Amino acid sequence: MAETKDYAFVPGGILWRLLDRAGFEQKSHRFKILLVVSLIMLCWLPLALLSFTQLGFNQFFLLFVRDVATHVRFLLVFPILFFSRQIINRSFSRTIHMFYDSKIIDETNRTEFENKIDWLIKYRNSVIVDILLILLVYYTFYVRIKGISSLPDTSAPWVIYQGRISIAGWWYIIFSLPLLQLMLYRWLYSIVIWIIFLRKISKIDLKLSSLHPDGMGGLGFLKYTQLSFFPVALAFSSLVAAGMSNLIIFSGASMRDFAVLIGSMLVFVLLLFILPLLVFMPLLASVKRKYFLEYSKDAWDFARVYEKELKDYYETGKEKPDTSWHVDLVGSFEKTAGMRIMLIDKVILLSFLGAVILPFIPVVAQEIPLKDLIATLISKFLG
Repeated sequence: MAETKDYAFVPGGILWRLLDRAGFEQKSHRFKILLVVSLIMLCWLPLALLSFTQLGFNQFFLLFVRDVATHVRFLLVFPILFFSRQIINRSFSRTIHMFYDSKIIDETNRTEFENKIDWLIKYRNSVIVDILLILLVYYTFYVRIKGISSLPDTSAPWVIYQGRISIAGWWYIIFSLPLLQLMLYRWLYSIVIWIIFLRKISKIDLKLSSLHPDGMGGLGFLKYTQLSFFPVALAFSSLVAAGMSNLIIFSGASMRDFAVLIGSMLVFVLLLFILPLLVFMPLLASVKRKYFLEYSKDAWDFARVYEKELKDYYETGKEKPDTSWHVDLVGSFEKTAGMRIMLIDKVILLSFLGAVILPFIPVVAQEIPLKDLIATLISKFLG
């Protein structure tokens, strides 16, 4: 049975392989939270303690405490990406079951659909991908070490101390940053194979109907599957916003200097989390056209019979024609005509737009006091 299969498609790479072997998913919520907090502290706390020890209080405050990017990376983004795995896997599992329970997948297309799932499971567990990602992360480490003198002051200004890598800097470069990068790259990979999977199943002859109440042929539930990626989009945007905040703090940059960067972030989110839903447009357009033509063809037979019955009624006045068919047919036509061929709506757009904008609000507040910003917004809407 389909329900017995493992549909979790975000394994998380090497880190999650180790945790899964320890039965992480079966542990209590308290255990999971403690484990994640421990991992976060293992990444961030040594940086704080070693920086304080080596830099002294004044430099520690100026270089480490004000380093927003480092705090966001390990105290916000890391836990978001960690817990998003379970959220998305549950959503994905419900989605696959929905395909079966709704009969969108039946005996005629089951084999083809399950072949696509097998493809997804195969590539989500690819050891080669894990190896390539580790090589990529530590190649970046090699380049960073080789060009240590040219490291930007704003990325992590406490990494370099008196012209050399600080003790905290070594922990950051060797352990903390690679762990975060592995998780980031793994998420990007998972999103890419999800997009390819959507493309593959959009080519299957799914049993859809223009009369489904969701107005999307019966595929409206995929919209909520896509929304489960909201935390991931928020995490990516938070990384960019935090890096921008560091540039403002340590380089005296201005928000106006980052218009292109913010626009690029919007495009990035659009490409990864919104546009993939457009792969179903040809299929939904085909379903809409099919049902509309079928109802149009069938309507002729009903209409001609009705016209004859109406003519006989006017001539004899005996039996009034039944018009219920007309009401039903008109309703079917209207539902089919109103069927949408895009799974993207205001909820999707506003949600992911919010994922991009929210992390930048504190950045804007660095230049524009929050009370002035709120007053300006209120005046725009109410003035």
